[in-house]
Amino acid sequence: MKLIHRTPKLVATGLLACGLIANALAADEAKLKGHKLQSKVRVVHFDREFGNEDNDRDQTALALEADYTSPQFGGVIGVGVSGYFVEDINDGGLAREDVLTLEDGEVDGFALFGQAYLNLTLGKSFSAKLGRQRHKSMFLNSSTSRAVPNTFQGISANFKPMKGLSFYGAIYDKWSRRTRDDFEGFATDVSDEGDIDFVSILGVKYKLGEFSINGEYLESDDFMRKFGLLATYSQKLADDSSIKYTGGVFASSDVGDLFVTRAESGDLDDEDVPGSVRGVTDSENDGLGAYIQAAWKKGNATVTGAFTIIDEIWLEDNFSGDHGRNPFPTRSRIGPDLTSTNEKVVMLKLAYNWKDYIKGLTTHVAIGHGWDAENSVDASLGEADEDWWEVYMRYKFPFLKGLQFTGRYHDYKSDETGTVDNVKDDRRDIRLYLDYVYTFK
Repeated sequence: MKLIHRTPKLVATGLLACGLIANALAADEAKLKGHKLQSKVRVVHFDREFGNEDNDRDQTALALEADYTSPQFGGVIGVGVSGYFVEDINDGGLAREDVLTLEDGEVDGFALFGQAYLNLTLGKSFSAKLGRQRHKSMFLNSSTSRAVPNTFQGISANFKPMKGLSFYGAIYDKWSRRTRDDFEGFATDVSDEGDIDFVSILGVKYKLGEFSINGEYLESDDFMRKFGLLATYSQKLADDSSIKYTGGVFASSDVGDLFVTRAESGDLDDEDVPGSVRGVTDSENDGLGAYIQAAWKKGNATVTGAFTIIDEIWLEDNFSGDHGRNPFPTRSRIGPDLTSTNEKVVMLKLAYNWKDYIKGLTTHVAIGHGWDAENSVDASLGEADEDWWEVYMRYKFPFLKGLQFTGRYHDYKSDETGTVDNVKDDRRDIRLYLDYVYTFK
């Protein structure tokens, strides 16, 4: 294993301190009331193969995470701290930031305090967090698909004025990537760090019986904005089965001086405009997409079908390095978004809980097909079809609570003529996770 020379000693010390605190608290049950300490150990392995073999790579890492939350002192204020430590077990092939950080052309481990926040509670209806924290909403997400999650720095709040209705909001000025040991300002693919002053979110949720609706607005300052509306309805059928209907419509648009050519270099074809200059020429986006989905459940089996239609390309990323939160169920779970201009996508998935035969085992197989994807500037410059399929399994070991294995095999292929930036080269991914979570009691 490689040695890590920067912040790991500090974080490792913090993790050890958390363990000592837990042992001390465990010695006196009265002191433990309201305190929560949870530890997580993860071994993660990525094996990635591409159409261009020069991009092939694999990485295996060991991650340690400790999460501490205090009680709400006086019923009003509490604290939360999370320490992350990631060590390189093995790596090969092209050096890229998959689960490990990239330093001077080589991958390595890293560590940081990913969360450090004050938690404010006012009565039963209002709560807020100030500081480094995880986030999960329609368009912004602290992804758990790597060794440790990414987190954000700022303030978030939630207000529930009545049963079934809640409002939420957040404003962040920095974030930590899933593979780095620091917090950085937001930027575009061609701007300086911090040029995007903030990312803000406003949202509302309402639930009445089997019906629910979620609306969200996101603004990446001086760069782009998004709006989404998502609705679900569940219905029980006469044969002891049930069906859940879901539909959503989502829009993105450019806003401000930072949305220029190649500011979103991975997905938008704006460099194909005649005379465009990277990082200088103004660019445009008026993305729009919608989907419908139905999930039929009977016994231990669930069959899901979905259809998405895209007008102008819908962009997943909210800033450079972000992988957003793609709300379309037809997306490829690993890699390409399948949200190109004029693209149509269908998806079919069969999931099964094997608890009657193998307790703790769940699986699914899924397949997706996208067609009529076009270059976002001019259809004559490129068109493509996309296909993906995957096999997924999760096994919770019955003999040890908190121990879980997850595996995913994902295959993506494209048939492209010309250039469509949002369409990627063929790739195959194997992702394996072994997790153990322990909550001190």
